[in-house]
Parts: sequence; structure tokens; C-alpha cells
Amino acid sequence: MSQSSQFKAMEDYFQSLLNEGAPEPSRAEPAPQVPVPAVVAKPTLEKPRQAELEQLLAKVPVTKPTVAAPVQAAKPAVPRTPAAPPPVVWQNIQTEREFQALFFSVAGITFGVPLTELGGIHQLGKLNTLFGKPAWFAGVMTQREQQLNVVDTGRWIMPEQDATPDYQYLIMLGDSAWGLACHELMGTEWLSRDQIKWRDKAGKRPWLAGMVKDKMCALLHVRELLTLLKQGVNIDGV
Repeated sequence: MSQSSQFKAMEDYFQSLLNEGAPEPSRAEPAPQVPVPAVVAKPTLEKPRQAELEQLLAKVPVTKPTVAAPVQAAKPAVPRTPAAPPPVVWQNIQTEREFQALFFSVAGITFGVPLTELGGIHQLGKLNTLFGKPAWFAGVMTQREQQLNVVDTGRWIMPEQDATPDYQYLIMLGDSAWGLACHELMGTEWLSRDQIKWRDKAGKRPWLAGMVKDKMCALLHVRELLTLLKQGVNIDGV
């Protein structure tokens, strides 16, 4: 072997050692080339079509977003003090220009009541007394299965005196269950309004409508009298 051939063999050997462990180049067929997609240009509208589209877009209203107003917290309601009811105005009885009235007496005192305010007249019968009632409350009388409240009229008028005996009749007030005990019925008479000295205010005697001039007797204001009786107070309001 010549010297040059020997040198060439040694060179190939060392070169093989240097390449030991490195992967040998694959001898497979080369991988196919992936074609790169060509960039397709976006189609452009023709000029007349583009102008028409711009006109349509110009007609579309642009809605701006609305900003909601801040919600304010409601102020707490301040409770109102209820107004005091207006005072009740006293009104006198209304009658025709001429009207009938019944007159009766209690312990020598004469009273009159318009027939329009009269609920009836009963003969006084047996009374059932009740506890816890005012001194002028005489008791309850049963009349045709109805319970009638009997007032000791003399004691109601004059609280300082004792019970008045010998009542004969019961004068019923309006359509209520209250009646005034009396001693004598003095009949009915026609009266004209001019014969009455009418009161224009309640004063201390709201039950008194006026005075019959020629008889000098009291004409009863039945509605106000019933109010006092239901409240359990006497002529003095006690």
C-alpha cells in the first residue's frame, strides 16, 4: 500500500469516529412540498354598487346609548299628625211654620215635645232595676218584648232631689228605646214658630230648643236630649 493510500484510509477512519452516534441521514423519499396558498385579493364592489350601499347606510339612524339617570333614594315619609275633627255645630230643631206639640208635666214642671219627635206614649208598668246605672235611671220596662229605658225625669232635671214617685206615663223619644217618665199628660196643641222663643246656640242646655211664650214651658230638643241620656249624664252634664 502506498503512503498516500494509507493516509487516506486513516482519514476516513477518524472521520467515521467523529460521526459516530450521529443519526444517519434518511434515505427516504423527500417530503412533498406543501403549497403556500396564494393571497386572494378581496373582491371590490363596483363603483355604482358601492355608492348605492353608502346611500343606504346613510339613511340608517344611529342610536346613541342612553345613560340611565341615577336613582335617588326615596325620602322617608314623615307621619302627619291627624287633624283634630271639627267641633260639632249645634243646630236647633227644624219644624214647619205651624206644628203640633204634646205637653206633659213632671213634678209640676211642664214640657213640650213636637209630635214629629214623639215615639209613642205608654202607661208606666213594672220596672226592673239595673246596677251600675246613674241615679236618674229608673229601670227597664218590657213592652211587647221590647226593653224600654225609663228615665226618672224629675231626678234628671233636679239631681239633688230623691226619686220621684207616682209616675203614670212614659213619653218615648223619637225611634229610640229611651222614655221620660211623667205624672200627667196635658194634651196636644198647634203652635206657630212665632210662639216659640228659639235658642240660637247650645249654651249649658243643649236639650232645650226654646220656650213656649204663652205657657212659659220648655220645648225639648229630642236629638240632643238623647245624646245626653246615652252618655249617662243629667241636665247639668254630670
